[in-house]
Amino acid sequence: MKPNLQSSNLLVPSESALTQAGKVALTFLEDTGLAERNQAVQVFRHMAQIAAERGHELSNIEFETVALKAIVAANAVKGASAWMSPLWKQLEDRQESWGPGLRATAIHMGYRFTPKLRKLHGSPAKYQLTAEPVEMDPGDLHPTPTPDGGIRYTPAAVAAPGAVISAGLRGGVVRHTLPLVASTSAFLSVAILLLLFSAWWMVVTGLHTNSPLSTAHVSYAAMWCVASWTVWGLFKFMSQLADLGIVMAPEFLVPFKEDHVTLELQPKDGDRKGAFAFVRYTATCPQCQGRVLLHDGGEEFKDRIVGRCGNSPREHVFSFDQKLHIGHSMRG
Repeated sequence: MKPNLQSSNLLVPSESALTQAGKVALTFLEDTGLAERNQAVQVFRHMAQIAAERGHELSNIEFETVALKAIVAANAVKGASAWMSPLWKQLEDRQESWGPGLRATAIHMGYRFTPKLRKLHGSPAKYQLTAEPVEMDPGDLHPTPTPDGGIRYTPAAVAAPGAVISAGLRGGVVRHTLPLVASTSAFLSVAILLLLFSAWWMVVTGLHTNSPLSTAHVSYAAMWCVASWTVWGLFKFMSQLADLGIVMAPEFLVPFKEDHVTLELQPKDGDRKGAFAFVRYTATCPQCQGRVLLHDGGEEFKDRIVGRCGNSPREHVFSFDQKLHIGHSMRG
């Protein structure tokens, strides 16, 4: 457990712990564009709103299922318990994946508390939002300021591949284990060997065949080129991830509803093993208040990841610092 540290250089507001937690939650949801995503998030948002407004007079925010349903989905056909059960499951999963983003938001705001959701079993069950202290590293006491005209990115983890099968992957983290690395390397090696063997076979067969060039020959060559291009892309993807520590995740590796997600190779920290994390970064454009999402830099910003505003993706372009989570304008 890392100690909680305080410093006169870190802003410590006079608001109560619950007020801080509520404001952190609301800011995080707004910055990441999650505020209106679904009813589960609306439950969290409503509880956070009450915490921000009345945190100075309460120690926690507590609701029964019937009350939450009446506020968020009064016209829902399902009974209160049947309505709330799947939503609470979503919130439990998201609470883990939102952790780094909530923590980063609190530090940026100069707050020392983040929201924590709890379910109190009973008849009827009750749902709480409480304030949890932020565990700070020494570097958090002097956060890097947002550049003039620049932006600050807010991270939010998304579910890793296989999350439907394994609940442990819903937090967006895949442990960096020897079997995983060995199996991936073996797969890539076999794919390269198969390509080399198939190329050799086509050359040898062609030399021993006197038949004229046919559509079948062209088809085989085209299929080999497509397979080679795919394997080369996979090899380049893995090399960049190993060398740079972060790449844009392929679309087939992220949930359907998510986009512009990075795959990061998080370094080892003490006794913790490294891990692969799927993270979506968002920011607010200082020029038009649009949503900034990450993109591959392409030919213009080769070998870089950049943030592009959804309102003006060609002109409102920002750099991305994967360590400091800040960016400056790349259009002067």
